[in-house]
Amino acid sequence: MRIAVFLLALCAPLPALALSCIAPSVERTYQEVNEAKEEYIVVHGRLTLDQSKLPSDGTLDSNPPKMTMVPATLNGLSLGKSGFHVPFDQNIRLEVACFGPWCGSVANGADVLAFLRRDEGTYALHVNPCGGHVFAPAKQAQLKQVRQCFSGGPCKVK
Repeated sequence: MRIAVFLLALCAPLPALALSCIAPSVERTYQEVNEAKEEYIVVHGRLTLDQSKLPSDGTLDSNPPKMTMVPATLNGLSLGKSGFHVPFDQNIRLEVACFGPWCGSVANGADVLAFLRRDEGTYALHVNPCGGHVFAPAKQAQLKQVRQCFSGGPCKVK
């Protein structure tokens, strides 16, 4: 009987490792960057990058780097007092974080809502396995919500 129990214990599936993320929220991200010491701008546009420079997740590399810098370009409109009307066409730096074997990612050519950190005349976009500061594809409701937050309207995390 002990042998049968021992064998069953050996054959039992191991607990699956999983990443738990809080659901991405434009309101939460807006509040986070609004309270940050660094300066941020909000841009809606098309992101262009070489996807081969992104770190692979744990399926190909069980030990990806914690942070990978990837050059990219973002072309679109930044948020101002009257909405998304200020042209934005800049080279940016993606800061792609990995949490264990899980890495952030974003597709080349994606339509994004991005919260960009301004670093001495350059721009950085933080991306992690839970989303980070990018929403892709950008949804009209998200664009409306960030405009509402920016203009001082209701901006509560749902």
